[in-house]
Amino acid sequence: MAGIAFVTLIFASWVTAAGEFEGVDQSAEAIARDLANRDGLETSIALAGLAVIAGFWFVGSLHLRLTARGPSAAAWTAFGGGLAMVTLFLAGSAITSAAVAVASLRGDPQVAKTLWLLEQGFRDVIGPALIVFILGVSIASTNRGDPPRWLGYSGVVASVVLLANSVVGSFNLAVLVLLWVLALAVTMTIRPQPRQESALVTRRHGAQEE
Repeated sequence: MAGIAFVTLIFASWVTAAGEFEGVDQSAEAIARDLANRDGLETSIALAGLAVIAGFWFVGSLHLRLTARGPSAAAWTAFGGGLAMVTLFLAGSAITSAAVAVASLRGDPQVAKTLWLLEQGFRDVIGPALIVFILGVSIASTNRGDPPRWLGYSGVVASVVLLANSVVGSFNLAVLVLLWVLALAVTMTIRPQPRQESALVTRRHGAQEE
């Protein structure tokens, strides 16, 4: 459930902050004014904060599931990529909050603009973390069958698409690839982790025979 909440809250955060600036060439005063007056930004920041909490819970739960049959490099890769992804969401939200605070308190408009530009940059670096996370999960999935292998194969495709998108200097498809993360979260929720008792019994039986 944590993964479903994570992706849902991220999308809700983006929707509530709907409305785009005209571009980075706007004056600092115009950007600061927009930050101070745009409806929904504070709600968006709050939703992003909740998403981050759910995200860390999701990544931790997924790691426990991927290492249930023993540690693997793929599982640790997914864990590292997942932590980086959620941390970047947290950093972006914190920077947006700081930019809004500066603008609302009528601080230096140039500071507000700089913070806003920095937050926009964080959106681009989420893509690589997302690729590492998906590839780690996909390799673990195809090797062990949990999560289902169809998620692993589709995850490899999603990673390649996102990587190809980065070649042209954009990670705008990261929004669509988050749907893969949602599919992973839904699958983990409706498909319980395979029981390990049978494997444990087999190992004990083999030890007794030796």
